[in-house]
Amino acid sequence: MFSLPSDDFKLDTTQFSISENPFKNYNGKTIGNIELIKLKALGTRMDKPDEKPKSFIQKTGNTVNFNTRERVILNNLLFSSGDIVDPLIIADNERILRELPYIKDARIYLKPREDNPEIVDVEIITKDVLALSFDIEARDFDSGVLRVNHKNIFGSGHEIDNRFSVDQSSDQRYSYQIRYRVPNIKRSFISFEANYANTVNQDFSSVKLQREFISPKIKFAGGIEFTNQRLRFTELSNIISDEEYDFQTINQRYDFQDFWLARAFPLNLKDPIRNERTRLIVSGRISNIKFTLRPEVDTELNQPFHNRTLAIGSVGISQRRYFKDQLIFGYGRTEDIPYGYQIELLGGYEWAEFGHRYFLGGKAGRGGYMGNLGYFLGGFSLESFLKNKIFEQGVFKADFRFFSSLIDLNRWKFRQFINVNYTYGIDRFSNEYIDIRDGNGIRGLKSNTLRGTQRFLINIETVSFTPFEAADFKLAVFGFYDLGMVNNGSKNIFSEKAQSGMGLGFRIRNDNLTFKAIEIRLAYYPDAPVGLPMTDLSLSGNSGFNFSDFLITKPSPSLFK
Repeated sequence: MFSLPSDDFKLDTTQFSISENPFKNYNGKTIGNIELIKLKALGTRMDKPDEKPKSFIQKTGNTVNFNTRERVILNNLLFSSGDIVDPLIIADNERILRELPYIKDARIYLKPREDNPEIVDVEIITKDVLALSFDIEARDFDSGVLRVNHKNIFGSGHEIDNRFSVDQSSDQRYSYQIRYRVPNIKRSFISFEANYANTVNQDFSSVKLQREFISPKIKFAGGIEFTNQRLRFTELSNIISDEEYDFQTINQRYDFQDFWLARAFPLNLKDPIRNERTRLIVSGRISNIKFTLRPEVDTELNQPFHNRTLAIGSVGISQRRYFKDQLIFGYGRTEDIPYGYQIELLGGYEWAEFGHRYFLGGKAGRGGYMGNLGYFLGGFSLESFLKNKIFEQGVFKADFRFFSSLIDLNRWKFRQFINVNYTYGIDRFSNEYIDIRDGNGIRGLKSNTLRGTQRFLINIETVSFTPFEAADFKLAVFGFYDLGMVNNGSKNIFSEKAQSGMGLGFRIRNDNLTFKAIEIRLAYYPDAPVGLPMTDLSLSGNSGFNFSDFLITKPSPSLFK
């Protein structure tokens, strides 16, 4: 049962700050010794690192969990003993440690020596999570799925995700999928990932090396990917209503290669902070896909299955800084919220078997806190291919996102979230659609007919982070209202009949675990399409959401979804 926490329960309100502020007083000093304090996953606290686990469950859980090795933490540092303190690098490194999937929280403290204040020793406190997770899905008496994942194998920082499936009625009774990832090879911040799948509908293998601009101090980013996939899937066709439609089965096999490289340049701005956080980024990419199995194709038939090679480049400006806050998408851990802007121009050329075409595009976004109101993020993108002087397969997107400052009513904490999206497809291919069903718009709404090439969405959610907890499982209650409209783009979207959903629910989460939050939601749909229920009760996992951090990465056409 959930209960109120003890009297020492409190929110660490000191965490709301600009990330580099705690380190500014030590700018230019020399880094001395680096000390690591690694806290176990259960029964430990960041604000009281000397506190030991007390209960049998906590001690047992920590015993079976491999704590992160010291060298793994050291490999994720951007600085070493003897370096000069740069507050921005220290702040970036604190964030980088927190973003590791096996670390719940991380803090860095600088402590000047009494005998020589020009030397500061570094204390790094990290808190692990229980890296092993699993879930079982029993579909029938003779079929089911077992997922076993580990985010920190033997404390090495390596990840492995496994999925085992059994279906006695299928052509292939046993299926297996695996993903193995090394997030940082020998302090290079190059990640390695390998995937393999053998199922009745998919044979898949891929390898990928990638490095992102995790900090403005990184000069080069890039990636290499090789993929081979055989895929069988069904898609809707000849939709008449939500009760009357046909499916068609599509089989495909293809080989895919992808290469990209990017270089970041400083802009020599007058403001030293902006100069350190702002970069001009130039990138280039070439990718190739060739099908060896596919449906019938022609100039205007099944264009997504055409063999093609795409060369695309971009030039953009990115400025990234961060606030530290709590109780946004997590349930008490420190969260890094980006503020800054991004402007990017893209251009490219595609060689395809039924004709070549150009690609043009642009993206822009800006976000940050506005006084005590909260956090605002706005952005748009416009892009399209150009073939024979006609624009095709283009898209315009506009997004607005907001969450309020934390509202504190005694032990109850509240936030308001608002997301607004408008998407317009420009001469999309005949089999390309967007919809407003569950996962893409209105939560829990399962409709096949609500799709088109133009969409408007509003998602509103009020969340209360309650003071109730049990064994570090914390409870949040939420209410929501979703509204969406979709059509084929031939008329004003606001002349379309709106669909909506509203409801209540709660989420249970333990930030010490890698499990998704457990979400139970009851929804009501006042104008549900004919044949669909007006209510929906669901139990699911919720992985949360992270805002864009204005990172310019591999140049690519936007997904139409």
